[in-house]
Amino acid sequence: MTVEETIKKDIETTFGELVRVEIERKHRVRAYTPRNMVLPMLAYLKQRGFHQFTLLTCVDWIKDGKFELVYNLYSLNYNVHVLISTKINRDKATMPTAINVYEMAFDYEREIHEMFGVEFEGHPRLDEFLLEDWKGIPPMRKDFDTRKYVEEKYGMKDLTKELFTRKEQPYRGPGSNG
Repeated sequence: MTVEETIKKDIETTFGELVRVEIERKHRVRAYTPRNMVLPMLAYLKQRGFHQFTLLTCVDWIKDGKFELVYNLYSLNYNVHVLISTKINRDKATMPTAINVYEMAFDYEREIHEMFGVEFEGHPRLDEFLLEDWKGIPPMRKDFDTRKYVEEKYGMKDLTKELFTRKEQPYRGPGSNG
């Protein structure tokens, strides 16, 4: 049995039918779990040797009305990444903070809060992080309109249509009359 198969079986045995676990490739296992099982799974995996919290990211599934939060853990002993994926509602997106299990989640949660609008319940500092004086919807959401933002914020007009519809005269070379 490979180390990935052992980890998969261990997670399935511990968390049962509440999770779906897949071996994505060598050195990577992914567990799909409901929102309420993320913190217990993080704590369990930390006890099992996954001491490195390497990343927390967010995917906007706008058509489904969901955000997918992906927690990436790594074990030096096993040389394996475990990704814990959970989906939460896009509207009023909330998730309990993971900083009590992994301190490294602190800034990742702040970034996701600012860029996607996810509220991390219990996080002590979800204030301005990267963006200054930001107003409006978070900029990494798929429904954020970059062109509209630039026009409103900086008074810049989108010239794309004009550039692509302008009829340019072909270059005729030196000595041509027109």
